[in-house]
Amino acid sequence: MSAAILNRLLRAPGEIAEDCREDRDLRAIAVTSLVAVALGAAAFGGVIGSFRGGIQILYAAVKLPAALLLTLAICAPAFHALAAGLGRAFPMRSIIALALASAGRAALVLLALSPLVWIVLDRGIGYHAAALVCAVAYAVAGAAALGVILRGLGEGPGRLVTALAFAGVFFAVTGQAGWIFRPYLVRPRTWTASGGHLRSVPFLRAYEGSFADAIYLSSRSARGVYDEAPAPSEGEGEAR
Repeated sequence: MSAAILNRLLRAPGEIAEDCREDRDLRAIAVTSLVAVALGAAAFGGVIGSFRGGIQILYAAVKLPAALLLTLAICAPAFHALAAGLGRAFPMRSIIALALASAGRAALVLLALSPLVWIVLDRGIGYHAAALVCAVAYAVAGAAALGVILRGLGEGPGRLVTALAFAGVFFAVTGQAGWIFRPYLVRPRTWTASGGHLRSVPFLRAYEGSFADAIYLSSRSARGVYDEAPAPSEGEGEAR
């Protein structure tokens, strides 16, 4: 891990993006970014898990870095293909390093926001307010990651179209990866009616549609149209 590269990820992400584009110091950038993802995203995940406490702190600390890395594994080949198809081809190793650098910067932003989010959660706010706070923090980190990727495109024809294509893929994959690895906060209904004991919370929830499906159902609910859903199985809890 390079302290100099870590400092540049924080203070000069444009320089890191240029190094990725120009095929400079890619190994050092990739290793440092991976360490940043492991530490920063795990810390933020642990803070989210503290809303429920117990084993959920560990679960969330493991799942958030995993969601970020899954996003990278899917997005990097997609970015490479999109860039080549739109006339802005880059070597695959440059795209991978750029994707890792973007995730590393996002994780550092999450790490910086962790104390603030922890203070807010520690004040005992409700589930929906907590989910909103965490979503806003994650969106800020996602914007920071996307900024590194867009800087890595450089100038030239087709930059805007490529940037829009990258952004579409990035946010779609990020949303789905987060959906796959839920629950993070854990809904209050996981408390039993007697004694206030917590039901066991699974590491991952059973598959039930996609992130796009959830957005569609939520939009219908917001209009007062509620679709019937099967009741959760005993002990499943249901938490996002």
